[in-house]
Amino acid sequence: MPATRKRLLAYSLPPLAVAIGVGAGHLLRNRLEHRHTFAPDRYPNGVWKPRRYGVPARDVWFYASDGEELHGWWVPHRRARGTILYCHGNSGSLGEQIPVLAELRRLGVNLFAFDYRGYGRSGGSPDRTGVLRDARAAYDHLVGPLGQPAGEIILLGHSLGGAIAIDCATAREVAGLIVQSSFVDTRRMAREIYPQVPLHWITPRRFRSIDKVADLQMPKLFIHGAEDGTVPVEHGTTLFEAAAEPKELLVVPRAGHSDVHHQGGSSYFQRLSKFRDHCLSC
Repeated sequence: MPATRKRLLAYSLPPLAVAIGVGAGHLLRNRLEHRHTFAPDRYPNGVWKPRRYGVPARDVWFYASDGEELHGWWVPHRRARGTILYCHGNSGSLGEQIPVLAELRRLGVNLFAFDYRGYGRSGGSPDRTGVLRDARAAYDHLVGPLGQPAGEIILLGHSLGGAIAIDCATAREVAGLIVQSSFVDTRRMAREIYPQVPLHWITPRRFRSIDKVADLQMPKLFIHGAEDGTVPVEHGTTLFEAAAEPKELLVVPRAGHSDVHHQGGSSYFQRLSKFRDHCLSC
């Protein structure tokens, strides 16, 4: 090999190796981030006959702003006091939400729950921008074709759904916001999931709830399980501390990530009812 070519290879290989290494690192980051952010189930997995379990839901189809077709359940209450727009967490689909919806009906409210793109019977595949669009589309369908007054809607989001609900509240008028078992942002969650690997160094700060709650003026209730092993309770208390008034915090003793309503029992639902009444009286 000529000396000139050897020198060119000597100079070009290190930058090439760095570029390949950086590219591989970003690919790994994106795959890990997507896997831990979105874990959808597709129809027909799950339970899709909610009426058999005491939830008189009817199927609703609507569209996100980019044209993606989405599916939801509308659960009206004969003597409703307010309407809850429910944003579920990152895993499963509506087919796993029937027990939660049955419990929420105890509040005497209308319910609208929906699947993000790529979940359940909704079309497409999930991504950060898309699921945020989906929540706004669900809200628009709720105040449009379903005819619910904006001043009577309370957003309730669990885990990832909490971050999605917070974002929706920045762009739509609501009476109140309930954030349950949710996180500060994806970078801090990467540090929680991989404490031995510095993945958070290259993880972008997505779903930046910590930066949004300070600008939300509606009543807010932050709920977290004291023993949450998925999203530590410090995330919930940090969001509460950063939020603007009016705000409330409920830490449920002995509760983990997905059993807050069970561990909280009647006092949990009494707190939600009191918060609902406060939101509707503002």
